[in-house]
Amino acid sequence: MTRDIRPLQSDDLDALSRFLTSGFGAAADADFAAPDVLRWKYLESMGDSQEPEPRSYVARDESGAIVGHLGICPTAFTSSAIEAPGGRVPALHMIDWLGSPTRRGVGVSLMRKVNEIASVQFGLGGSRAGRDVAERSGYELLPPIWVYQRMLRPARWARLSGLGSPRQAARIARDLAKHYLNRPAPIRSQLELVPASTFGAEVADIASRAAAHAVLTERTPERLNYFLRFPRQAMSGFVFRDPSGRTRGFALLNLLPQPRTQIVVGKVVDCLLDDADPDLRHTAAQLLSRELARQGADVAEAYTGTPWTTEGLRRAGYVARHPLDFHLRDPNRLIPRDRPFQFTPIEGDYAYT
Repeated sequence: MTRDIRPLQSDDLDALSRFLTSGFGAAADADFAAPDVLRWKYLESMGDSQEPEPRSYVARDESGAIVGHLGICPTAFTSSAIEAPGGRVPALHMIDWLGSPTRRGVGVSLMRKVNEIASVQFGLGGSRAGRDVAERSGYELLPPIWVYQRMLRPARWARLSGLGSPRQAARIARDLAKHYLNRPAPIRSQLELVPASTFGAEVADIASRAAAHAVLTERTPERLNYFLRFPRQAMSGFVFRDPSGRTRGFALLNLLPQPRTQIVVGKVVDCLLDDADPDLRHTAAQLLSRELARQGADVAEAYTGTPWTTEGLRRAGYVARHPLDFHLRDPNRLIPRDRPFQFTPIEGDYAYT
């Protein structure tokens, strides 16, 4: 039984869209698989001279039908604790990984193909089947990344959630109680949130300072500006400035209406600050929550993998919702394990799903 694995082409987009929505049981018009979004994810340049090509592979059977797909999000791990040149190790995150159930082994074949692209691979979340395959393929399970949320418009959230069954009503009551018991603490740091239509040289300095405290993925102006060009929801960019006018960090936000309930989740797609101070993180979380509420979000959502981010979110009224498994394939042990990992929804496809 032969199959042809090759890079994605423009002519494949419509067929790939149908394959992904069918295979993942998603609506035919789901944003993540829309042809224009697939073009942005896999064919549009990210503006980085070091970005690998291609960023997507399709597997076809003898008839030419798509029977498998795997996409990659190229990046690099950075940290002052990384001994590689420049404290940088190329890495990738796999997305839209799907094989036809009638074609056993196609998913593994695709994974082996992309393992050749970067020396380190990682994954956040994913399906149980995908995580099982990853662990059998040399991925190490590390401490999870936590998803935190804060209600911004509790009355609307409760109304749109619907009472439904007694169990659902009890869950809504518990969530409302958490909201009112976890009120934001007064902020102690002074920051101003300033809209940014594009990002520039300030990104490198902030990322370098952040990498002194944690392991994070590379941030460049090109990477952030690429997300501002997302073809569906209009993501918004911001920088944080202190009273002296110094830029202390940057952020990306996105609004995601949930198809079933119409609850609007406001995602903190990215938030990077130049210091590991929980007070600073608390202030940033408060400012971003207010901005998301102004934009119309019912719930704010952020990720945390560092103790200072967790503490800052907690002080800002956020509560833990659920963990995301974090798997790392690093056969040469290039990435230190004694530093916390700082992840945000900018990884994989979490910024828009």
